[in-house]
Amino acid sequence: MWRLGRETCGLSRSAAIFAAFFCFLPATLTADMITLQSPDGGVHVTGHYLAHDGELVTLATESGPVSVRAGGLSCLGVDCPVQGDAPVLRVAAQGKAAQLLVPALVEAYGRDTGNRLTYDLWSTSAQMAFDGLPDRPFDLFLSPRPLSVAELDLANDNGLGALDSSRQGQILAMDALVPAVGASRGHETIHFPRLIAAISGDGAVWPDSVAPIRLHLLDSTGPDLTWLFPEANATATGVTLHATPESLSSALESDDTALALIPLSRAGPWRRLSLTGRCGLRSDASQRSIKTEDYPLTFPVYLYFPPWRAHPDIKAFLDWLRSERAQLVVRRAGLVDLAGVPIPIQQQGRRIANAVRMAGPDVPLAELQRLMRMMERHTRISITFRFDRGSTRLNAPSRSHLLMLAQAMRDGRYNGRDIVLVGFSDGRGPADANRDLAAARAEAVKEDLLAALGGALPFNVGLETDAFGEAMPLACDETAPGQQANRRVEMWVRNRL
Repeated sequence: MWRLGRETCGLSRSAAIFAAFFCFLPATLTADMITLQSPDGGVHVTGHYLAHDGELVTLATESGPVSVRAGGLSCLGVDCPVQGDAPVLRVAAQGKAAQLLVPALVEAYGRDTGNRLTYDLWSTSAQMAFDGLPDRPFDLFLSPRPLSVAELDLANDNGLGALDSSRQGQILAMDALVPAVGASRGHETIHFPRLIAAISGDGAVWPDSVAPIRLHLLDSTGPDLTWLFPEANATATGVTLHATPESLSSALESDDTALALIPLSRAGPWRRLSLTGRCGLRSDASQRSIKTEDYPLTFPVYLYFPPWRAHPDIKAFLDWLRSERAQLVVRRAGLVDLAGVPIPIQQQGRRIANAVRMAGPDVPLAELQRLMRMMERHTRISITFRFDRGSTRLNAPSRSHLLMLAQAMRDGRYNGRDIVLVGFSDGRGPADANRDLAAARAEAVKEDLLAALGGALPFNVGLETDAFGEAMPLACDETAPGQQANRRVEMWVRNRL
């Protein structure tokens, strides 16, 4: 029998035996702790209440999180849950955009499903949220960027486990950091390798200056940039953090050595710069280049959740976040949604120009002509698959893309279409080996997609692979992010013949 602890002293005959015990518990039991007790005393657990999924209650004890099946137990403490009560979705959000996004998503979820979800939202940093456990537990932590290594370690130290695992993280949207200077500055581009070196405190970023840059970031972005640049030490140059875009903009205008890295989702009166490299390729941040992850400084916006089981109502909300209606809310909030959209060949002029420009002995004319014929017969879909660095394992955004694509195929949105998974590589190493590796990655994505579909394709949907290796680079290979952008598997479709 599962009851609110403060009711056990006198409200229920069936709880009377347990009430006699609980009413004489030591006075040292604090108000924010609860005790679970079985009739025979075989189960007796005291700790801070963390969560209740309708079946299991999770407590933070001196030995770590403990989950106990609630059936047949009594509970004492003001934080005891009541069986059958609707859960309150507890959300810790980092950054203003995240705080605005949560109410919009919960409201849209209620309109779309008819399920009203009560929520408790508070603004906090990752450090404060993790250090606040167990006094203020949360069901979701919404971060406008991936967590840094230090933040992941802190989460693990506080009993949250590996938040960067696929079981404890869910991609909600995409964003990107864009280099920016004051609106009155004359710069249009920035050399990407020099930018990474300057962030690490190694040299100046502008070719006509020996002065080191002064790096400026929004609070929610920094100061630790190793989540985006694992090879960089962003704190070496000294980072200035700003609470508002207005403060950041003022700093950019008043200092000609100031450089900012700003999420594309944050608008302001600054001048955004394109990324360039020695090979001459140019990368610009846009909604489309972020959706495809073609822009090298693209990153996911994450929902992180604790390792204990979520209430079914909260789980249903998380599942709904992958729907088209949820992604519409994400898009209206200024972030880049995960939904796949067509990109016809008429909108791929720069990609084609890059392929022609970078062609050489390793990419013969016949291969370029085959690529162009394929592009004429197919439409690229923005869904793009990429891999963890040094691995054939799909990265986190790609795993989300895979699940959404599988669901779209089950829903019939690709009926009557042939899907081609097309592999590309970076340009390091022999061209033949790169083409073979790109083909192997395309086959790996195909196998993962079939597994997500339960082993069989939906009726009237085709699925095949192809590969062009290094034939269509998106960025120069001289940086790790550039190589990451080039190593990809694209999704192309055509009507079935």
